[in-house]
Parts: sequence; C-alpha cells; structure tokens
Amino acid sequence: MLLAVICLCVTFLTEITSNTATTAFLMPILAAAAIGADMDPRLLMVPAAMSANCAFMLPVATGPNAVIFSSGQVPIRTMVREGLVLNLLGAAVITTITYIVLT
Repeated sequence: MLLAVICLCVTFLTEITSNTATTAFLMPILAAAAIGADMDPRLLMVPAAMSANCAFMLPVATGPNAVIFSSGQVPIRTMVREGLVLNLLGAAVITTITYIVLT
C-alpha cells in the first residue's frame, strides 16, 4: 500500500513540477523514512524515481506534452482524461514490479 501511495504522489506531483526537482527533493526524505522504518531504502526510492517519469496529463508536465498541446490537435480535456489513465496504469505497474523484484 505504501508503494502505491508513493507512486501516485510522485506521479501527480510531477504533473505540476519538474521531475528532476521532485526526485532531488524526495530522495533524501524517502531514504531517511525507509531507514527509520527499518526498511531497505531502495524499496521506496526506486518506485519514486520511476514514477517521476510518468507525467502524462498536463502540458506543463513535460516538453513533449507541451508540443502536443500547442499543436491544437489535442484539447486539454483529452490530455487529462487519457493522461489520468496512463498515470494510474503506470503507478500500478511500477508498484507491482517493485513489490515483486525488491521484496
């Protein structure tokens, strides 16, 4: 459950902030939290790092999103709807794979 929450929080945070800034901000916090909880830090840090690259909803999330939106071919409502599905799917896949590989 904790993995899923981390994946979703990081994914949606990177919709409005830089993925690099989000990762740089969260990695020390997640490492300290894992050590404090007597867990392997990789269990929290790996899914957060992967989730930081799953921003598909908003034009401000990534350069490619901005290019697609600026073309005028894809309205914001479509980007949000389809991006939400991709974000949820990405979080589910990352959570599952991380749980299988690292536990």
